[in-house]
Amino acid sequence: MRRSRSLASRIVVYAWASPTTSVGLLAGALTLATGGRGRIREGALEFHGGFATWMARRVGFGAMTLGHVIVGYDAWWLDELRPHEQVHVRQVERWGIAFLPAYLAASVLAWRAGGHYYHDNWFERDARARSGQVEGPGA
Repeated sequence: MRRSRSLASRIVVYAWASPTTSVGLLAGALTLATGGRGRIREGALEFHGGFATWMARRVGFGAMTLGHVIVGYDAWWLDELRPHEQVHVRQVERWGIAFLPAYLAASVLAWRAGGHYYHDNWFERDARARSGQVEGPGA
């Protein structure tokens, strides 16, 4: 069972993650402005439809975490991938402003080592392990 954080520690965690969350809030605002929907689940804002669906199709994902914001193709994918994406939320809380550059570096390192840039990325492997998913292709 997870301990409840004090208000002060929650403020620090949200401030630490705010650069990445700001990108997610922009994606969320674009989603709402284009007919999408939003909801709060397990301490994260989730958006789907509109811009989020367009981006998911364009990039090729079911859900993507941007700080304390998760954008998804649709509500079903958000529900299906929530445990995995919640691990990414915790990763952002640990890495703060360094999360996006670190994620990119992990992708480059996996690719240069002959692996898959996504499936062999350390952050993805960690999220699969912590959420109880089986290893994906390239593992």
